[in-house]
Amino acid sequence: MHTKVARFSVRGRVAYGVVENNIVKQIKGNPFGKLVFEGSEYSLSEVKLKAPCRPTKSLAMALNYKSHLGGHEAPKRPEPFYKVPSCIIGPGESIILPKGSGRVDEEAELVVVIGRKCSKVSKVRALDYVFGYTCGNDVSARSWQRNDVQWWRGKSSDTFGPIGPYIATDIDGSRLEITARINGREVQRCNTSDLLFDIPTLISSISQVVTMFPGDLIFTGTSGTPAQIRDGDVVEVEIEDIGILSNPVKAEK
Repeated sequence: MHTKVARFSVRGRVAYGVVENNIVKQIKGNPFGKLVFEGSEYSLSEVKLKAPCRPTKSLAMALNYKSHLGGHEAPKRPEPFYKVPSCIIGPGESIILPKGSGRVDEEAELVVVIGRKCSKVSKVRALDYVFGYTCGNDVSARSWQRNDVQWWRGKSSDTFGPIGPYIATDIDGSRLEITARINGREVQRCNTSDLLFDIPTLISSISQVVTMFPGDLIFTGTSGTPAQIRDGDVVEVEIEDIGILSNPVKAEK
């Protein structure tokens, strides 16, 4: 039986909790050790869900589905790039389209949440370092991504990293259905069984040179041809066994 972990605000406080039958049971501290319930319970309707963790770093995979290669050669090894922590937002928060950014696309992805310090681990042991999985949207400003020397603003502009609504633990990340919708219209569908580099390979490869800590994230890559998002849209990323991450889209004023 898997657990859904949420980070939420209620009555001016931010806490972590476990979600069961639309009830959030608050835990002490953070969820990356032993879960200890502190006694408070809230209905989902009375709390505001936030990004389910606060990473020190997020790495995102380029070209990790064959359907997303777009004529490029498949990479010989995992090719991650950084999304800075300040781009991370939670469910219901607005994706802001920066002035001058041109076309901005959604990218629906499974996100790995690291559960303990992870350095130089083998592929065989890699899944031992996974706390769980969440939904992610690797929002991308295409003109900046293509024309800048680096991807710093094309991939990491403020609000370009929605995650949530929960972290699902004890699920198999190797065969999960991912769907993206804009205003209810399906724009992406894939399964993580189609990843070019599987999750253990990603974790092991990254950990050889970058130490990851509890709450750090790996965006595993997107499939096919992502769709453009525009002012007034609502974009959803749904992953089975996790939930639906929904964010409105607004142009920068």
